[in-house]
Amino acid sequence: AAGRIVAARATLAGRGASASIGDLALWDVDLCRFRGDVVHARQCDDLIGCVAVLATLDRAVAARAGGRLIGLFTRAEEVGLRGASVAARERLLPEDALVVAVETSSMAGGRAQQGAGPIIRVGDATHIFSPRMTQWMTAVAQELASEDPTFRYQRRLMDGGVTEATAYDLYGYETGAACVALGNYHNAGPRGRVAAERVHLDDVEGLV
Repeated sequence: AAGRIVAARATLAGRGASASIGDLALWDVDLCRFRGDVVHARQCDDLIGCVAVLATLDRAVAARAGGRLIGLFTRAEEVGLRGASVAARERLLPEDALVVAVETSSMAGGRAQQGAGPIIRVGDATHIFSPRMTQWMTAVAQELASEDPTFRYQRRLMDGGVTEATAYDLYGYETGAACVALGNYHNAGPRGRVAAERVHLDDVEGLV
């Protein structure tokens, strides 16, 4: 069954159900629904990070911004930052690159507040990122806030997990991280129930 992916029917979740190697089962939650300014979706982590990177590239091109901007998409983050580690180890980015890892991060336990703006992520569960990059990102956020009173941001450790910024930083790149607060991290909802992940649109807009 190697390489075969079959969408498992909802009935497979019933008592006595069986599945074969290669079958794919998905949680029975909203594929994507907008409730006010909040997006509820089966997967926000890290689809929203990809959306933010693509939107940033799109706006930079539209504005004919100067400089060099690279959007790097990697895989296998959940099983050990494998894609980012290879990219950093093989020096796929310029040596003088300023790396900003973009993603969502669990807001559980009061780590951050949804709707309060994007987050300058100081570190993760295992590592603190480049202080110089974090200081620069904070200065940029402060400048944006002074120009636009509606722009808000947060500065947090976000130690609910590990992020690809750790890989880039440990391989010697000047690295910071920016994210948005993620609700129902990995589809873990209140009271032990499966739930759609959720993010606030204002946070995503601010991240871009």
